[in-house]
Amino acid sequence: MGEISRKNIPMLRYAFLLATGICIGHYLSIPAWIGYCACIGAFLYIVYQIRAAGNNYRMHIFTGMVIMLPALGILRMQGWQDGEKQHGIKVLRITSFPQYQSYQIQFEATELDAGRWLDRETYLVQCKDTSLNLQYGDVFITNKQAELVEAPALPFEFDYKTFLSGNGITQQLRLCTINIQPDSGMASAFYHRIAESRTQFKKSTAVVFRSPATRGLAESLLLGYKENLDRETKDDFLKSGVSHLLAVSGMHTALIYEAIFLLFLPLGRSQKHRFIFLAIALFVLFYFTLLSGCSASVLRSSVMCSMFAIAYAFRKKGSGLNTLGTSIVLILWFCPYQLWNLGFQLSVFAVLGILTLHRFISGLFSITNNIFRYLFDAVSITVCAQVTTLPIILYHFHSFPVYFIPANLLLIPLSTIALFASMFSIFIAGIGNMPWLFSTTEWLVELFASCADLIAALPCSMIHPLAFSALEALLVAALIAYYIQYPFVLSRKIILTCTLLCLCWSGFRVYAEIQEEQKSSMFFISNSKRSALVAMSGLEAAVLNQKPLPAFDEARLKMHYNINSLSSAQLPENSSGILMHADQATYAWICKKNCTAINDSIAMVFSYKKADSIYLKAKKHQLLQVKNITAIK
Repeated sequence: MGEISRKNIPMLRYAFLLATGICIGHYLSIPAWIGYCACIGAFLYIVYQIRAAGNNYRMHIFTGMVIMLPALGILRMQGWQDGEKQHGIKVLRITSFPQYQSYQIQFEATELDAGRWLDRETYLVQCKDTSLNLQYGDVFITNKQAELVEAPALPFEFDYKTFLSGNGITQQLRLCTINIQPDSGMASAFYHRIAESRTQFKKSTAVVFRSPATRGLAESLLLGYKENLDRETKDDFLKSGVSHLLAVSGMHTALIYEAIFLLFLPLGRSQKHRFIFLAIALFVLFYFTLLSGCSASVLRSSVMCSMFAIAYAFRKKGSGLNTLGTSIVLILWFCPYQLWNLGFQLSVFAVLGILTLHRFISGLFSITNNIFRYLFDAVSITVCAQVTTLPIILYHFHSFPVYFIPANLLLIPLSTIALFASMFSIFIAGIGNMPWLFSTTEWLVELFASCADLIAALPCSMIHPLAFSALEALLVAALIAYYIQYPFVLSRKIILTCTLLCLCWSGFRVYAEIQEEQKSSMFFISNSKRSALVAMSGLEAAVLNQKPLPAFDEARLKMHYNINSLSSAQLPENSSGILMHADQATYAWICKKNCTAINDSIAMVFSYKKADSIYLKAKKHQLLQVKNITAIK
């Protein structure tokens, strides 16, 4: 079985090789001529081996692909990074649904360059004029100079730069107002049609769901619109281990594809009906991808479903792993930045676990009872997807949901029922009124949220913080690459090797935790009125701040510094500041603009005015308005 499996996954190997080249091109500066020489040489070598048709020509072809695909990945990444930047007048189209805030409108806009159809620059646009009525697909012109998206000043802050770069956005535009340009092309009409569908969808959800909280959850469940979803609901689903249900993912796309397939199945399987099914399936998948915001997981799933539809239309039998590999190759070739997209990583690794581990485990057991078989498959799919995505979850979120198995067993079927009930209710709302159906649907969505809240409220529902370094993530990636090369090979030697690696890794983690518990430090965080003095001792920390520490900031501090227990205290309102003594030096924190004289020799002062350093005769000064972290001890 292992040999057959290895022969059936060439595209998955090629996807891994292309991703390797993209990584090399992103982190290393390699001259383009080296990549071109490697590509041409490997291509000529492959052509020669095909014409020679020797005994081991397959191995020689694979050797050539091992050289050519990483070189292509390097060239592709360099082509995307070195794309021509627009410095003059830019013609842009709004390619995301505008988000209205109290002080600005934020959206994404892509340049319209007739000379390029690939690697068009996309900007994050922030407009101060909140009175504008902007629509998805509108075109506008600006000569404003773009700015690079800045990295977070404090290490524990949300890294918006990395998040945007995973979506192909590296620059931003700050505009005072926007003048929409008339556009009567087919592309504009199509974009406006999608915007009208979104508006109609929101009107229908307002009719079906009376509660704003339930309506926000339903919109997130159906199309991934999270602007009306409160933070408490997000936290509940994260702690339950089912946060993927709040995002439009491969499950939604697969359900839509399956529904189209079942609708066409009674019409027959003639070639004519197959081509009609193909055209309708491709259009619906494309339209749904744009309507849901074109997230990475939906894009990956839509490509896979489209390939299955093409295989069905041409009477070809598709392979899940080959289809996954082909979709990865296509997505990374057209959008190489998707490799750093968290949704893309989770989607690919989850599907990889389902198509490999679940298939192997299900082949070991023969269960004839349909109910037990369903439960077994549900548990196996949940565990396998969680196992393969575990390194990504630990690296990005530093936490692990304990009750993810019962949560998925309970909430996935419930979410499917709520999903179809919501879709049917929204369809009915467009043509009539059925109050009893709307009330039942709202009750199902509320039950869905209540179950997630109940699981999240269980003791020890989330283990955090869990530190997982980049080196450990790379080692796990290497093991996964080996697993792709030799799937299902579970010999005694490999089992002993994996056990030894797990023991070594466990010993390393225990040693690292012991070293961490013996550390003690003190540092000052300059962040205007949210400045704070942090004293750490092992896995515990105490924070002294000027204003109450928000729960979200507390969670980010604990996650970044791997803190188990964090106590917080606040400066008295009438206090003008404090003196800190550490390592035979005195530090002054002046939290008010007027302070009294200090007789001590000040090594450094943290205040709102630079003149305080002269007044207090301090050696160094740090403005509280400038975000910074200063080590004190």
